[in-house]
Amino acid sequence: MKYLYVILLLCLLLLPAAAAETPRPAESPVEAPVDRLEIDDAVKQASPYYVMLAGTEDERENLLGYIDRSPRSVEEKEAMKESLREIWEKYPVVRETGDSVTRIAFDPAAGENPVLTDEENTRLAEIARAMAEAFATEPTGTQATWYDLSIWLIKTDGQGSEAWNRTYPAGDSADVAAVLQADDGGYLIAGNTGFRDALLLRTDADGNEVWRKTYGGPDWDSVRAVAATDDGNYVVAGSTGWTPEKDTRSAWLFKVAPDGREVWSRTFPGDGLFSTVAMTGDDGFILGGKRTSGTDNAWLVKVDRDGREEWSRSIGGNGSGLVDSVISTPIDKGFLVAVRNPWEADRSRTAVPIRVFKTDPAGEVLWTKTLDGMDGGTGATLLEVPGGGAVGYLVAGGAFRPGSDLPGPCLIKIGGTGNVAWTVTPEIPGILVTSAVAPSPGQYAFTGTVYAGGPHDGWLVLLDHTGNVTVAHSFGGDATNDISALAATDDGGYVLAGTTRSFGENGWTAPARAPGFGTLAATVACGIALLCRGVRRG
Repeated sequence: MKYLYVILLLCLLLLPAAAAETPRPAESPVEAPVDRLEIDDAVKQASPYYVMLAGTEDERENLLGYIDRSPRSVEEKEAMKESLREIWEKYPVVRETGDSVTRIAFDPAAGENPVLTDEENTRLAEIARAMAEAFATEPTGTQATWYDLSIWLIKTDGQGSEAWNRTYPAGDSADVAAVLQADDGGYLIAGNTGFRDALLLRTDADGNEVWRKTYGGPDWDSVRAVAATDDGNYVVAGSTGWTPEKDTRSAWLFKVAPDGREVWSRTFPGDGLFSTVAMTGDDGFILGGKRTSGTDNAWLVKVDRDGREEWSRSIGGNGSGLVDSVISTPIDKGFLVAVRNPWEADRSRTAVPIRVFKTDPAGEVLWTKTLDGMDGGTGATLLEVPGGGAVGYLVAGGAFRPGSDLPGPCLIKIGGTGNVAWTVTPEIPGILVTSAVAPSPGQYAFTGTVYAGGPHDGWLVLLDHTGNVTVAHSFGGDATNDISALAATDDGGYVLAGTTRSFGENGWTAPARAPGFGTLAATVACGIALLCRGVRRG
């Protein structure tokens, strides 16, 4: 475990540079093959730092450049570079490319079962530290660490062209759950800090920070969704560990005033969480999430305007997963619910469909529709099509395409009784849909992040009433950027929110280097980042 963060550091050092000479994503969706790299197990087992061993000559020169940028003495840097060259000479690698797959293995000259010595691994660890020191800032000398994120807010016009973007310090492991426009034209960002606290950040109409507040107790607290209320306040949904019951996490709903002051807070006993919230016609709220009792059961809760429970329902059967999205259906005062089960998808290693449930006002199921074209291992967002439930609803999510290991966006329009009107899968490989809106009749928009090798980029995609893509814009820099929230704005444009390592006070740009290593670095970085997060939260 002690090497995980070091490996991730190296991947992040390599990742931005990998795309410096690789063409950036186009401003419109394009279908392009994604190169895949396979590293021989012997290379991985030789050292925790195998990423440093598998580079091409150009890539290795780039690593030497990182050593040169560190604040170490000239003599120490020269010794490190010489040591690295010696290791590369002792453990040469060979490449074989075919069918868009590059396989990397040790050259026979490295021996039958090459394994780096403890001394060699210690030297590589010190070299990795020197590379990290290259990002110390002046004049304070504080470390602009590789793991620090900035919260990222982007304002666009109605065609998705950027008007401005702002960043706000966030720290390690921050994430953004939702964004919305306030009554005064400013914006509210809901997310989580890296220190187990829920976070709300309020800006003015130009994106300047007005206030930020954290909420929660000493245990892990998180925000998953936010909604504006008719009285100008906000309700925030998520989960909290700060409950009288030990070893359980309770679903959590709290209300804040426009200045961030907490108005009330409610917890719902039992091991559960809320992942989505929406207003109801009686000024109350409908909440969706999961409650765990041996298995994860999709869960609906109706509360009044003060957050007091009116009814609670499990939906979809035992072990159904979680409610990903819920909306009110004004035509009959009922609800539409999207349920997914990512754990079932992981166990079966096959696609598990999204299930849509229509309920009456009391949460009793009227009909169920299984969307086989959408994968339940990814998220789903429900939208009421402008014109009301008589027109239908849109389900935005993801689907895996035949012959591809990468998911792509999937949009399904269903009628008021669950019949499928059409299914569209825009050709943007590697994108995971994170949020969607239907701002006006005949127009849809969704955001997501593309993980198809190289640095992650956020996307905004606009579609017409038939699901055809009309505009697609990518946003990002030379490092990892994620767009996870979207809202339509009063001026006909959009506001996007997420996190970035490319911009802000900790943003950085890597020197140019040869393409070809991005997919490997992206795969390793993403996988280890998830593992690290799992270790921390476990």
